Amino acid sequence: MAWLDSGSERLQVGFKEIKNFRDQEKVNKFLAMTNRAIRELGLLNASENIRYFAKVIRCYWPNRQFKSAHPEFKTPPRELAFDAYSAPDWDFYKTSGEGTAAFLATLIKQYQSSSPDGLKVLEWGCGPARVIRHLPGVLGAGTDVSGSDYNEKSITWCSRNIPGVTFLTNELNPPLKLSGNCFDVCYSISVFTHLSNDVCRAWVKEIYRVLKHGGIFITTTNGESKLEDLFPDEIEKYRSEGVVVRGNFEEGKKMYFACHSPKYLAENLFKCFEVLEHRSANFPFTAQDMWVLRK
Repeated sequence: MAWLDSGSERLQVGFKEIKNFRDQEKVNKFLAMTNRAIRELGLLNASENIRYFAKVIRCYWPNRQFKSAHPEFKTPPRELAFDAYSAPDWDFYKTSGEGTAAFLATLIKQYQSSSPDGLKVLEWGCGPARVIRHLPGVLGAGTDVSGSDYNEKSITWCSRNIPGVTFLTNELNPPLKLSGNCFDVCYSISVFTHLSNDVCRAWVKEIYRVLKHGGIFITTTNGESKLEDLFPDEIEKYRSEGVVVRGNFEEGKKMYFACHSPKYLAENLFKCFEVLEHRSANFPFTAQDMWVLRK
């Protein structure tokens, strides 16, 4: 009857896995409800401060080891990394930055050949240069790379520490301090995911303005893959209106959350562009939707 004992053991393991899955579901639902209550009570700033110090403590030894292994690699102040990526983790900062830059370089070479006077590239929302610092190296000599951000402290640090890139500040709302029709490529990573719909519309027009005719815009959004994180009323709004925004926090910061349906984006927000490619939950290190658009 060994087969019976073996089957019984497998059944018990199966029930245990189901129970663990259900327990995890309960934990996730509890955390989501707690987060919503904290947001609605206006306590997210306090919550974020606690998360910041907890991550600084957790990353202390790994970061010391990183610094020992990479003494010449300049890292931004921890609070700037946390503000941008929730991760004052230098191994993640370097590894994800290099990987994302290589991914972008492949896309750029696929969709945009170099112009006669060299390629001009802009990152809108560059933060403390996690990605953009690697672009001159992967795109090659002759590429003109610029980055903008509304966090003045990030731009100050970048300007003093990252060579080969031009940095400038912008406000929450456009315009950029740039002339029109001047970039071959613009990209943004997890920026529309933290803006209201009106501000998104304004920035789409502004990115369109600064791109050359035929220029491409690579960007990311939260889409279908985030539905499991939404509440029933939010899912209903996502289905009916195409947009869900969680406010009660400073707009532009990572805890200000926006989710857009691909249909809404293609037919509304991005309608002034030609959609060359859309990949669901495919952008590296973010699991966000990726869009490649042409002016």
